[in-house]
Amino acid sequence: MIDWVVLTPPALLESTGPRSGCYRIGGEIVPQSASAHLSHADLAVAVIDEIDTPRHHRTRVSVFN
Repeated sequence: MIDWVVLTPPALLESTGPRSGCYRIGGEIVPQSASAHLSHADLAVAVIDEIDTPRHHRTRVSVFN
């Protein structure tokens, strides 16, 4: 059986931003806060973390700073 999860980043996704080493997981909707951002590096870490240790199944979650 194939399981899935959709990780939704915020509108401000920084392609050149440094890896901070941390991110937060939220509900289906990304917070509309002006401070909600994420670097590509941190999004990549979130994807790998979810593959290595699945915590969400058949759902959509937001990933942000």
